[in-house]
Amino acid sequence: MSLHRLRGWTGSANGATRTIGATLIASFAIWVAGCAGGGDPEAGSGTALPATLPDLSTADLFVREQVRSQHAALMRTVAAPAADAAARAAAYGDMGKLLMAAGLADVAEPYLRQAQTLAPDDARWPYYLGHLYRTTGALDDSAAAFDAVLRIRPDDPLALLSLGDVHLLQGRPEAAEPLFRAQLAMQPDSVVAHVGIGRAALARNDYARAVEFLEEGLRLSGQTAVGVHYPLALAYRGLGRLDRAEEHMRQRADVAILAEDPLMEALDTLIESPRAYERRGNRALTRRDWVSAAGYFRRGLVLEPGDPTLRHRLGTVLFQMGDPGGAFAEFERILQTAPDFALAHFSLGVLLEGAGRRPEAIERFESAVRHEPGHVEARLALAGLLRRQGRFEEALEQYERVIEQGPAGDPRIEEAPFGHAITLVRLGRYASARDRLTDALAMYVDQPFFAHALARLLSGAPDAGVRNGARALALLQGLPETTQRLDLGESMAMALAETGRYETAARWQRDAIDRAAGGGRPDLVPRMREKLARYASGRPWRSDDPVEFDPFLERSAGAVR
Repeated sequence: MSLHRLRGWTGSANGATRTIGATLIASFAIWVAGCAGGGDPEAGSGTALPATLPDLSTADLFVREQVRSQHAALMRTVAAPAADAAARAAAYGDMGKLLMAAGLADVAEPYLRQAQTLAPDDARWPYYLGHLYRTTGALDDSAAAFDAVLRIRPDDPLALLSLGDVHLLQGRPEAAEPLFRAQLAMQPDSVVAHVGIGRAALARNDYARAVEFLEEGLRLSGQTAVGVHYPLALAYRGLGRLDRAEEHMRQRADVAILAEDPLMEALDTLIESPRAYERRGNRALTRRDWVSAAGYFRRGLVLEPGDPTLRHRLGTVLFQMGDPGGAFAEFERILQTAPDFALAHFSLGVLLEGAGRRPEAIERFESAVRHEPGHVEARLALAGLLRRQGRFEEALEQYERVIEQGPAGDPRIEEAPFGHAITLVRLGRYASARDRLTDALAMYVDQPFFAHALARLLSGAPDAGVRNGARALALLQGLPETTQRLDLGESMAMALAETGRYETAARWQRDAIDRAAGGGRPDLVPRMREKLARYASGRPWRSDDPVEFDPFLERSAGAVR
């Protein structure tokens, strides 16, 4: 079973506002309003933080006691006549760090800002603020905070990497790359810097450069930086190297690639709470340390046994450890207390599909999209499985829902128009399939598999009104030069044969057969030889399914997310 759908290592948007968070954020709201200015209370700035705690009776006991104790220490420091600005900054900063560790970003912010005001030359406080703002999605504020760190410490490697990452999230690869390069100059074997440069190149559609740096990052990590596989798959797909793209897509994992960060790691140890253990588990996952990750998630579940996200994390780790039965049991246990938790339904569907229990898998995928209609991966998995089961009309409906829900050209849903077109082909609706692929080609101009699929349809469809060999040939010849060299193969042979150039078609087909035989796909060779025989006898290829490939097949098979 492929692992490319492995997701969910990073904290969810809901994670910071559950149970403890909801209570404390509501109780602290008046604090935030009064403290946003971040001045020095002892200097009479008018932004003093309150001296009393709100009601914490419903908060987790350990967190409640820690917050009370830390706040009391802060008040003692502020009231001490001998406490200088540095001591007060440390006290405010410690309070902010504790609240940040508890997942209470909005409440933590004014304390960290107060610490920064009192100690403007201490890079810790803007550094923590940078991560805090990134967590909440305030990317401009995050970039400004990391800029502040670099004004204090211009060569801070972690600030360079963090600011580069934020710029990528902002869609500014041109601003991100120099930061990664600066860090790379200081640490030539930096995995994160190589991956950052590769991601920046990918954002500019410079696929060859992206492959160069992403592959080097993966090599330097000892093949452990599994978060590299997805951008690598996109880069290889952009080059038209669909075989390599699928190889990396099968290993896809939504795992952040992080440098060792003593400040953030120290933050994770400040508090004992379900969210804290979740973060520690997530960090272990980035290292592929499955045993430690499982231990952290289990310790979090001791504190909050009914937390569905933690239990899902545990199930996913068990799958990674080679225990699909244990994973299945954890996902089913989630549904006993949280029957509407869509991700558990989805993951159960993936496991059931991998075990060949397709009808049950369909039921799980249907449950996932019923509870979370916007769950794109579950709907795509449902559509793909319905198609493979021959339930074509139902599959069309699911693909159409994805296309309707997603913004035009959104790369996350490119599987939908492709799958929709393939389903139309299976129904014999070749003209409609041609139109769908034509529209998709205009939206996803950097994805050559749409051009390959359309060219094959135009070359080999049974419907003479759809076939157009000259257009197919023009589509393929218009692909980037690297794609023409690497992956034209059978598509070009089909188009050449349709235009009557059988000898040239046979040469292309022989080359494609050699690549398949030498590339670990001997299973494809018999079918490919059938085509070669037709070209050698002066006949074009005809098929009810002339496309014959699906770059998303491995993704449709899925992996536990």
